[in-house]
Amino acid sequence: MKMYMVAMVIGCFVLIMLSGCIGKPEPLKQSLSPNQSIIPVQSAKVSDKGQGRPDTLKGDSQVVTDRLYSKRFDCELEMSVYLPPAYSPDTKYPVLYLLYGYGGMHDSWFTYLNIHQVADRLIDEGKIDPLIIVSPDYGNSFGVNSVDGEGKDPGSVDIGPYEDYLILELLPYIDRQYSTVVARAGRYVGGASMGGYAALYLGFNHPKLFSKVGAHSAALWNYSETDQFTGQRDWLYANESLRDNRDPFKLAESRQLNELEVYLDSGTEDALAEKDYLLYELLQSKGIDAQWAPHPGGHDGTYWSSQLENYLIFYNKSDGVKK
Repeated sequence: MKMYMVAMVIGCFVLIMLSGCIGKPEPLKQSLSPNQSIIPVQSAKVSDKGQGRPDTLKGDSQVVTDRLYSKRFDCELEMSVYLPPAYSPDTKYPVLYLLYGYGGMHDSWFTYLNIHQVADRLIDEGKIDPLIIVSPDYGNSFGVNSVDGEGKDPGSVDIGPYEDYLILELLPYIDRQYSTVVARAGRYVGGASMGGYAALYLGFNHPKLFSKVGAHSAALWNYSETDQFTGQRDWLYANESLRDNRDPFKLAESRQLNELEVYLDSGTEDALAEKDYLLYELLQSKGIDAQWAPHPGGHDGTYWSSQLENYLIFYNKSDGVKK
C-alpha cells in the first residue's frame, strides 16, 4: 500500500501544491492580451516564441497561459490553452477541457506529458481535426463545490466553489475569448486520476454541456477492501447526500446520460483499474455509449504518455472531411 501511494503521488504530476489563486501576474509580452503569456514548452514544430498569441497563427501551434478573474474566488486563476496550427478566428474549433491529477498544475499535460506535440502530429497526419485544449487550475478540489467543515479534510484538498468556477465562469470565458464551437457537440471533458474523477463528475452532472467524457485511470471508490486513498473518498462522500451527488457510480444510476460518449481506461497494473472497469460495466448495463480500453502499465506518466494518441482520437477523430 505504501509503495502504491508513493507511485500514485509521483504519477499524479506532483509538482507544486496549489493554493487556488495566483499572486500579482508577471509582466507579459507586449503582443499578448493582458491576461496571457506563453508557456515555455517545445512544440512538435518550431514556433516563434518571440511572438505572443496573434489573432491568426501562421503554421505553428501555441500553448499560452491565460488568466481569468473569478468572482467566486475574488482572484485570478490560471489555465493553459493549446491553439492548433494555423489557428484562425474565422474557424470554429471544438474544445477539450483536460484536468490534471492530484498535486498537478494547469500546465502538467503540456510540460510533463507533452500532449501538444501529440496533437500537432495527429493533426498533421489527418488523424484528428484541429481542436483547442484547455487545462485549468482547479487546485486539489476534485472539481466539486465544497465548504469548510463539510467533511474531514485529509490534509491537502482545496475547498471552494470549484464546480461553479469551471462551469459558470471558465466555460463562458473560453467561448468568448477563443473561436470555439459553442455547443455540446464540440465540447469534451477528460482527465487523469483525480482529473478522471472530476471529468466524470462534471460530465455526468452536466450532460447538456459535454458530449464526450474521458476518464483516464480515474480515482473511484466502491467501499470495498481494495479502495485506495480512503481519506479523499471520505472527504468527498462525507454523507449520503454528498455521495449521491458526487459518486460517479451513483450518478450513472440517477442521471440521464444516454447522449454521452464515455471512454474509460487504466493501466493493467493500476490498483484503480478494478473500479474503473466496474463503472464501465454499469454504464454498459444502462445502455450508455462507453468504451473500456485497458493497456499495460501503471498509474503514472509513462502510462498516460503512451495513451495520448488514443485519448485525442477518441475526443476528436477526423471525419475525413477537409475543413
